[in-house]
Amino acid sequence: LGRTTSDSQYRQRVIDATIAGELFDTNSGPIGLAVGFQRREDSARVVFDATTNSANLDFVYGQTDWNGTLTTTALFGEISVPFGETLEMNAALRWEDFDEIGESTTDPKVSFIWRPVDSLTARASWGSSFRVASLQQLFGSLTTVHNMTDAFSGTAYRAAITEGNSSLKPETADMFNVGFSWIPEGSLEGVQIDLDYYDYEYEDIIGREGFAGVLAGDEALLNAAIAGGQTLTEAIAAGAGNRDQVVRNGAGIVVRVLPDFLNLSNASISGIDLQASYSFDTDYGAFKLGLQGNYGLEYDIETGDSTYDGLGFYNENNPVAPRRPHPEFKINTSLNWRMNDHSAFLAIRHVDGYTKKTLTGTDAFWRETVRTALGDGAAASFYDANIDSWTTADVQYTYNMGEMSYVNSSAITIGAKNLTNEEPPWVPYITSYDPVNHDPRGRMWYVRVSASL
Repeated sequence: LGRTTSDSQYRQRVIDATIAGELFDTNSGPIGLAVGFQRREDSARVVFDATTNSANLDFVYGQTDWNGTLTTTALFGEISVPFGETLEMNAALRWEDFDEIGESTTDPKVSFIWRPVDSLTARASWGSSFRVASLQQLFGSLTTVHNMTDAFSGTAYRAAITEGNSSLKPETADMFNVGFSWIPEGSLEGVQIDLDYYDYEYEDIIGREGFAGVLAGDEALLNAAIAGGQTLTEAIAAGAGNRDQVVRNGAGIVVRVLPDFLNLSNASISGIDLQASYSFDTDYGAFKLGLQGNYGLEYDIETGDSTYDGLGFYNENNPVAPRRPHPEFKINTSLNWRMNDHSAFLAIRHVDGYTKKTLTGTDAFWRETVRTALGDGAAASFYDANIDSWTTADVQYTYNMGEMSYVNSSAITIGAKNLTNEEPPWVPYITSYDPVNHDPRGRMWYVRVSASL
């Protein structure tokens, strides 16, 4: 009970300069070039009150003040070169140097656009990119509280405390994309299809160690010491286990866990994006049918010697993005209609089902909570590793009122999200639903009035 306070200040200062223009003309067209320089300084300062700094809080433990600065120098260039009337190449290069952490990175990108006929455009691109750790990950601190289970001290809420790691390397990625756009003429006029294949290869992904893994490793080492003849307290006093990251009291009970920010893993992600539409005019207005979809082909996370398959799963134990579900596919279909000042829109959204890899003791605890509140049927639906697919419909109607008195382009819109009031599928987790892919709010009506002066 009481009040805690904090004062956070983040600042970015940037100086950059860019020169762009055409170098010279060729028989195929002009060659364009852009070059530039950037100097960037990011800084942060986070200050907490004395009680928080002294870790004198019962449940949330506490946090410490921190500050940090990262200064970056960048040079970059881009060139556009036409080859004949149908092919164009674009190439770019960027170099960045990070002063305080002693790291630098050079990243190229090259792309091609090919238009063999007016109705068809093919494209391909390859490049690399990077993401430097955040100021908090490099220089800051983070305290979170979790329900931790340990064989020697049972289950209880305990603090996980992480300090910044200035030795973190930038996270890098290699990206490849190939696709086409087709807009036919003649009898198929009005059709447009865009199809793309993408592939991302990530290395040195920055993240925070999972407290459960740190705790399990310490527990295994202590069990080995106990099997060798020591008692738990003797093993801890002798320094057995992971004494740098798991703090236990004299009786062996976990007090807190200290996971690190690390370059944890690599990842391979690939899939197919599709967008298709058909537009046509009738005596009853203009119509447009639409289809947008994504189909995942691969979502693998490599950590150490193990590979985690995340495609089609809830991903509660994903080492990169815990509880970031990845259904195999999502599909949206739509119908637009417009006639004079009237327009309407219908969208049907479908999310594929997926699976929770394991049902835990914590899930069983919340199952009983659901049973108490809603009965056996709801408890059985909750405690099911197979998470159902979900389909919803949105509708919207707009009337364009045109000019009115002192305003113009005025319009009124009436619509509904989740028109049929579909309930989200059960997920065996404390929230009982997936906030990434589903919405628990049910049907929502709205009215919007807009105008410009």
